[in-house]
Amino acid sequence: MALLAASIFFAFKIFPAYVDNYQLQDHIRQLSTQLAVRSTPATPGEVVNEVVQFAQDHGIPLAPENVRVTIGHHVKIDLDYTIPVDLSVCTLRLHFTPSADSLSL
Repeated sequence: MALLAASIFFAFKIFPAYVDNYQLQDHIRQLSTQLAVRSTPATPGEVVNEVVQFAQDHGIPLAPENVRVTIGHHVKIDLDYTIPVDLSVCTLRLHFTPSADSLSL
C-alpha cells in the first residue's frame, strides 16, 4: 500500500512538468509555423521574448539564454531547460529540449 501511495505522490508531483512542457512544445510549433508564413519577418529577439513570456506565464523557468532561434530558409526554435521537482526526500531535475522547425515560404 505504501508503494502505491508513493507512486501516486511522485506522479502527482512530476506530471505537471510534463504537461507544461507539452504546452510549451505546442506553442513553439504554432509560433514557428506562423513565423514561416508571415509576410514581415520577425527578429530572433522578438521570438525569444515571446517564448520566454509564454513560459513564464505557465510557470516554466526558461531564461532567454536557453532559447535559440534561427530565421532563414527555416524558422527553427530550440529550447533547453531544467525543471526542479521537489519530492520531499530529494529534488528531481527534469531536463527538457523541445524544438520546432518550419520551412519558410
